[in-house]
Formats: sequence, structure tokens, C-alpha cells
Amino acid sequence: MKSQTQSTAGSYGEACELLRSGYVKSVRLDWNLGTDEFFRIASDWCDAGAKIKKEGDNFVISLKGFPIPRQ
Repeated sequence: MKSQTQSTAGSYGEACELLRSGYVKSVRLDWNLGTDEFFRIASDWCDAGAKIKKEGDNFVISLKGFPIPRQ
């Protein structure tokens, strides 16, 4: 399967599944992201090297070349 540049997730679980899949480089977090979920994603993914940035009304989490964290 060919890698995609960006995908869109509608929930925390879907975002983690997409990020762990290895097929996407970034995931748009397309739901009403609460504070708790934001910090949960930051803790799970950014500590391992991912970056989160605000694009328009949504956040986008981007992966670089690093091992996928265990979840």
C-alpha cells in the first residue's frame, strides 16, 4: 500500500490507529478536541517525537522518521 501524505481522524482512537499504521505522515484531528484529549495525544505521541500544530480550525499531528510508540 502506498503512503499517504495526510489523513483525517474523527476520534482519538482513529487518530492513533492511523498514526500507528505507518501509512500516513500526518493526521488532521477533525473533531471537537477537548483539553484532556489534546494533552493525551501530546503525551502519547509528542514525547516520542511527533509534532502538533494548529491549521485553521483543526490540529494536525505529524510524524517524522521515528519508531512508532507502543500504546
